[in-house]
Amino acid sequence: MLRSRLPALAAAGLMTLSLASCGTVQVPAGSAATDPLCADIVLQAPPQVLGMDRVETSSQGTVAWGEGEDTVVMRCGVTPPGPTTDICTTLEDGGGIQIDWIVREVEDGMFLYTTYGREPAIDVTVPYSAAPDQPSGAALDLAQVIDRNIEATDHCVGPGDAPES
Repeated sequence: MLRSRLPALAAAGLMTLSLASCGTVQVPAGSAATDPLCADIVLQAPPQVLGMDRVETSSQGTVAWGEGEDTVVMRCGVTPPGPTTDICTTLEDGGGIQIDWIVREVEDGMFLYTTYGREPAIDVTVPYSAAPDQPSGAALDLAQVIDRNIEATDHCVGPGDAPES
């Protein structure tokens, strides 16, 4: 379990340090950022997330919105999560599109949403300061572009969803 959290914590830490600089947001690329689906997602990513404008990033397969400590970052091509005891939830946007996300608070005031059951996987880092009332709003803003490009092959299940033996 700890092993699966280390890359997320490291990525969130790198993004936090890099967001303070001006200009291009320094973002580490996911291991599968060169997947052609990631290029499609980056090209189709919305011009705004949480009402913040899109800004330039340093790595392939990445997009960011906002500035300074309020920057929201999306990385395509991250390692798909396997079974986990972390919170897995289905978020539905206003158009009825549903995406399953693993949700972690990776450091004080920072949430990491990682798609579940889709490859390549996508993670979205959302500072609490960017959306104090609903940090999931960033994930919801990206639902259409994700669903349009990456088919769901698995879904979140909870203890009550498992078949009885």
